Amino acid sequence: MTTTAAPLTDIFSPELRPVLRRLGERPLSAESAAAQGAVWAALAQAGALRDVHAVLPVAELLGETLYRGPCLDTVAAVEALASLPGPSGADPVLDGLRRGGLAAALAGPDRRFVRCADQADLLFSVDGARFTVIELDHPGVRLREHADLGRGGLFAVDVDAGVPLVLSGRLPDPQALTDGIRSRQAAYLAGLTRGALDLATVHARRRTVFGKPLGAHQSPAFRLAALSARLEAVRSLVHRQDAPGPALRLARELAVDATAETLQLHGASGLLDEDDAQLFYRRALTESALCR
Repeated sequence: MTTTAAPLTDIFSPELRPVLRRLGERPLSAESAAAQGAVWAALAQAGALRDVHAVLPVAELLGETLYRGPCLDTVAAVEALASLPGPSGADPVLDGLRRGGLAAALAGPDRRFVRCADQADLLFSVDGARFTVIELDHPGVRLREHADLGRGGLFAVDVDAGVPLVLSGRLPDPQALTDGIRSRQAAYLAGLTRGALDLATVHARRRTVFGKPLGAHQSPAFRLAALSARLEAVRSLVHRQDAPGPALRLARELAVDATAETLQLHGASGLLDEDDAQLFYRRALTESALCR
């Protein structure tokens, strides 16, 4: 993946987040592809692809900005390959993934879609303990994009029988990989929820209803407060990392509830393509269905 260095804090600044939210839409323009490369370089420079145990805050940040890219799948591939015992032949691939020179897309029996396969170099497939790695630019690999509610970035991948394997083997602890994937996806959804609630709060302060701000009315104010309290509880569970399954389930439910509330508070304007309220709701639905 082509990269252009830029600090993580600059890339994910509040001023740029509305732009980043639109980068998942396909087809990618030249400008969007360049921006995706800059985001990828910033993530690699910040070490987000190397330390799988410190990536949860990064996953939250990605969710808050609705970033749809290969970061979390690449981290899963790094975690899996780093767990292999002894000399495995995976070191060159692992080094490329950690440095950001390679990006991975994750496929498995519990995933209905492959996220951002058009931006990845490798397809990392997991079925129980067994894993395989292939190159996505091989002529025997074909991508079929889904016209999904999330406005692009989800694919089906068809692989011919003769496509050579870059790597294959068995994971020593497949459950550990599953738990890590669930924890990072839960963190992403928690970040998405926070982004949606921030958007709803700003709108509630600006919109005037019956002579006073919408947020000054008890009903919307109480609903937003209840969602914020649920978010803090979910974030606490996510960062404990001792119950990834329940954390993901609660994060999925909260993301859908919070984005639906955000869309309702925006009213008809929130349904317009130019408004981010509908985009948060779309992504909450698709990201909640992506990982089980």
